[in-house]
Amino acid sequence: MGTRSRIGIEMPDHSVVSVYCHLDGYPEWNGRLLVQHYLDREDVQELIDGGSMSSLRTTHVWESKAVRDENNNIVRDDADNWVYSPTREPQPLYHSERGDEVEVLHSTFDQFVSDNCGEEYAYLFDLNDNWKAFKLANWDNKIVERVEIPNYVTA
Repeated sequence: MGTRSRIGIEMPDHSVVSVYCHLDGYPEWNGRLLVQHYLDREDVQELIDGGSMSSLRTTHVWESKAVRDENNNIVRDDADNWVYSPTREPQPLYHSERGDEVEVLHSTFDQFVSDNCGEEYAYLFDLNDNWKAFKLANWDNKIVERVEIPNYVTA
C-alpha cells in the first residue's frame, strides 16, 4: 500500500495545479526528492504536466521484472535492493506511460489540501519558489497540518 500524496504548483492567481502520486508520499521521501530535484518553476511545471504518477523518482518502467539467478532467487545489489530489468535513468513513473489519460487538477488551495484521492500529504511549490508540505486530514480529523520537509542538501 502506498503513502499517497498530491504535488502542486501555485499559480499567480493563487489557484493550484496539481497531480496525484501513489507511492512514498511522506516528507522523508517525496519531500526530499522534490527539494533535491525540482528546484525551479520550470522543473515543477514539467513534472506536473506529465500527470498523475505511481512514483516520483524510480528507475523502473511499467514492464520491469525482478532479475532472478540460475536458482530462481531474486538478484540483489550491494545495498540489498532487488535488481529489476529493464531500467532507465531515475524519473517519475507516470500513469500515462501505461496508457492512462493525463490527469491534472486545477483547484483552489482549500480544494488542493482536501481529501481528493485519499492523499496523506500535499506538497506545494509556492510563488516564492519554495516547497511547502502539509499532512492532510484523515476521516476522523479534518485539520490540515503544515509539516517540515527534512533539511536535505539539494542536488
